[in-house]
Formats: sequence, structure tokens, C-alpha cells
Amino acid sequence: MIYLTADVHSEIKGNWEQKKARNSELDSAKRYLEILKKYKIRSTLFVNGICLEKHPSKIETLLKFDTELGGHTYNNFGNMNIFKSYINRKLFGCVYGSKNFQKKDIFKTKKTFERFGLKMKCWRTHAFASNDETFKILKSAGVTHVSDLLGEQKPFEREGIIHMPINIPVDQNTIAYGMLRPENRDPFASCTKGRIKPEEWFEILKKRVAENEKKKIPSVLLIHPLTMETLDNFRLFERIAKFLSKYKSGKITEFKV
Repeated sequence: MIYLTADVHSEIKGNWEQKKARNSELDSAKRYLEILKKYKIRSTLFVNGICLEKHPSKIETLLKFDTELGGHTYNNFGNMNIFKSYINRKLFGCVYGSKNFQKKDIFKTKKTFERFGLKMKCWRTHAFASNDETFKILKSAGVTHVSDLLGEQKPFEREGIIHMPINIPVDQNTIAYGMLRPENRDPFASCTKGRIKPEEWFEILKKRVAENEKKKIPSVLLIHPLTMETLDNFRLFERIAKFLSKYKSGKITEFKV
């Protein structure tokens, strides 16, 4: 069983992929879903709340596909910078910030979903920057499934939240875009570090998914639409989708412990 997820942002300061891409991340997400439709793959998109407010017609287009939308903070923590990130980690133990800020941001995102006629049942914190307080707030907001953890773990439930760890190496944190260096060729440093060629990453993805299937472990993947567009205009993603199509797929909130 595979659970394919994607993160869709409004704007990230200094993001070179957004600068290089011709269209917005919502446009990339549409092309991404068109490919998934071709191969009959179901998915979950984690979307910034501000996208629902500022681009309702594009969100409506995404909802025509076999996907579900989950929360991904309102706008990537607002005006985040290196100094603020450091202070938040120092004072609150995570980049997301204080309990009060997190609560305000989560419920603000939830309200954008509700105004759109949607229930925000699943969540991924931008940059996986959550802590235990985040999960408590999410539970109080009615969220049932969270996908913030990385590594070779099975999904599990803790204190009323079902956690869906990403157990396949993430695309944009694993693929090398520039010159490869010998010291950066470890493909499985944590699951998010290492810099390898796209083809190598794809081979690892296939191997990991096949191994999970044999062990009857759900594969939770994060593949970014914008990364796939920037890499090679979705050519690699088409091949990935074709490979994944031989497995049963589901949406994050359909998983039960």
C-alpha cells in the first residue's frame, strides 16, 4: 500500500525552485495530479491555508482529482529568517515557535479550509518543524492524521493522533542538482540527507517500496510537484507514477491503525 503525498506552498523566501519554475506551485500541482490520474493513483496534498484564500479557483481545480487536501501551516510561519528560526529553536524547541503562535496559525489554517467547505483532517508542518505541543493543538483542531516524522517507521497512533512517518527518502532533500561530491553520496543518511543523482534516488525508491510491500508496511512518500517540474519537467515523475501504479494507493486519512 502506498500513500503518496505532496507539499504545495504559496511562497517561500529565497526558494530557487519557485524562481526557476514558470508557474505557481498550484499550477505544478495540477500537472502532478494529471499524471497521477493517468495512472489511477490516489494522493494527499498538504497545502498552505493562504492558497485557499488567494487562489480558490485553482484549489477547486485540484479537488476535481482523486486527492485530498491537508493543512501545511497558513503561510510557512510568515516572515521567517535564520535569526527567528534560531530563536524559536532556542526558546520553544522547534522552528514553528511558541504554543500560542502555533495555535493561532493552526486554527487560522483550519478556518480557511472551513470557509472552503472542507474539513482539515490531516496535517504536515512546513519543514516538519513540529513538536509535542503541535500534536496536542492539532488534535484539539480535529486533525486525525499527521505526517511530520521521517525514517523507517510504521504508522502508529499516539494520544489520539495517527502518525504517518515518511519512510521513503524525500526528493528535494536527497537528489543532487549540482556537482556531486564524494562526501555527499550517502543515499540514506537519515532519509533526508545525502546528495545523489535522480536515477539513483528512483532506484532506491523502487527498492524501498518493494521491500515495504513484502513486509506489509505502508510506504509513505513525499514527492514535491515543484521539484519534479524543476528537475526535468515531470519526465522522471511520469516514470515514478508508472512504477507506483502497480501498487494499491490511498489517501492519508484512510489509514487506520
